Amino acid sequence: MQAAIAPLPGVLSLCEVADDPSSPSPTTTEQRVALRLSRAGGGGINGSAPQLCIFDAQGAQLHSLTLSPGSVWRASDGVLMLRPPAAGPSLLLRALDAAGRQALQHLLAAAAETSARPQDAQQPAAAAVSKQADERQQASDDQQPSSHFYSKTDKGSADLYFHYYGCLQHQQNMLQDYIRTGTYFAAITENRADFEGKVVMDVGCGSGILSLFAAQAGARVVYAVEASDMAHHARALAAANSEIGSRIKVLHGKVEEVEVPEKVDVLVSEPMGTLLVNERMIESYLWARDKLLKPGGKMFPRLGRVHLCAFSDESLYGEVAQKSTFFQNSEFYGVDLTPLHRPATQGYFGQVVVDQLPPNVLVSNCVSKTLDFLTCTEAELQDIRIPLSLQVAVPCTVHGVASWFDVLFDGSQTQRWLSTAPGLPITHWFQLRCLMEQPVVVSQPGATVGGELRLVAHNRQSYDVHVTLRAPPLVPGGEEQVSHGKFDLKEPYYRQQMQWLQQMVGAAVPAAEGAAPAAADDEAAAAAAAAAAAAAATAPLLEGLPDLAAPPAAGGVSGEQQQQQQQQQRRQQMDVS
Repeated sequence: MQAAIAPLPGVLSLCEVADDPSSPSPTTTEQRVALRLSRAGGGGINGSAPQLCIFDAQGAQLHSLTLSPGSVWRASDGVLMLRPPAAGPSLLLRALDAAGRQALQHLLAAAAETSARPQDAQQPAAAAVSKQADERQQASDDQQPSSHFYSKTDKGSADLYFHYYGCLQHQQNMLQDYIRTGTYFAAITENRADFEGKVVMDVGCGSGILSLFAAQAGARVVYAVEASDMAHHARALAAANSEIGSRIKVLHGKVEEVEVPEKVDVLVSEPMGTLLVNERMIESYLWARDKLLKPGGKMFPRLGRVHLCAFSDESLYGEVAQKSTFFQNSEFYGVDLTPLHRPATQGYFGQVVVDQLPPNVLVSNCVSKTLDFLTCTEAELQDIRIPLSLQVAVPCTVHGVASWFDVLFDGSQTQRWLSTAPGLPITHWFQLRCLMEQPVVVSQPGATVGGELRLVAHNRQSYDVHVTLRAPPLVPGGEEQVSHGKFDLKEPYYRQQMQWLQQMVGAAVPAAEGAAPAAADDEAAAAAAAAAAAAAATAPLLEGLPDLAAPPAAGGVSGEQQQQQQQQQRRQQMDVS
């Protein structure tokens, strides 16, 4: 039967992304194109599959593609991705006007009319996906962004956030965190039954390393979603590792906005920030769960826990307190700075301290808050309250609350914990402390410090942290000690950033200049004794955790060598502390 040829209206462009492994970055070309759709035998189940022909502005044919449900899918509003010919470049069609968007919708509908492959039986109809997405697309492309993500996020904050994660040097920092990367590798590849033949989505894929792990574990297809420009590097990495990377489809956009042609069996992500919830990416992880995960699907990680403990650290307190002494200068080039001393002090004490926490400063038991990613809601993450009931081991000054987190990978075959606890090999998350400007003093061993740590979400992708500590009166019949502190989780004091960077190359770091010396009086000695007692009391938190060492890479170091490296790292950490 003669083919029916129909030109498609609208202004469209074709973007071709060639992933040459020999090139440091993908090669991208974009040009205006015209589309023609030909049908033989009427299309549909009883006819031949429709053929899409793409022509340049001069009328020369660039590509001819057979359409099927698996050959075309929506990457974002007004953008379609086409499955390229073997070894060909990635193809993206972009609509530049309303008629172009209608043309792309027509292509999806044509693809949906063909007989589905057996592995696509669970995919939603492409036309239905297109209709739903187009109903959401009301504003033109040059209007302010409108989506679930931007309804709760300041655009300036988001721009800086995605710029940061679009830089390879920051991705390298995370990749070289071998506790993080190695635990993910083990959790995924040791649970092959959860991945083999399955559809997987990597939420916020970054460099694409977790997507490649999922492909190594046998995933049929991995949808790697990345909003930053790191998506181009993820695509290049997949192309360079084509044996497994051919099963990875990189979707450049936010998970709240991209479209995929099917529900997924497994979600993988690394959504954790300092204090577990910083950056508010866990909310995107939960959004993907609600919209894209099949019933009964798996999440890697499955849950996270925040742990809180009282600490006593005269050295840290003195270090932070002395920062604002600069503003006590009343003759700074003839200017009196002293009016700024008080607000400067408040500002320094309003920063959370991110550093490698010496375990011997911990002086109480721990309290924990669990977030089950399979069941918790996004609304629950807007205002998180953690009651404090901390039994302090011996008399000391409690300077604030220390925190760390862990996450569980609950696989069908094995379970793995990724822990950032003090005393374990350090990660790029370190630990975090809320240092109170007004400490409380515990005069009796075993006394309870109560209160609350409250996390209130804000639109700069982070939280305000409110801490209240309540301690018994210093003298019988006196008033209860109450201390309040407010901290911006987005503005930390990275106290040991250089220690981390130099540890990566095996260098030791001297103590920070200007740090206040530890007091040598009786109270400090009691605090040290309290720290030792508390370290023993909190040791059970570390028991039962699986081996967190990174597995050896192909051709890499042996398990024995890795153990030696970890022992050396522990010694370096003790030296720094």
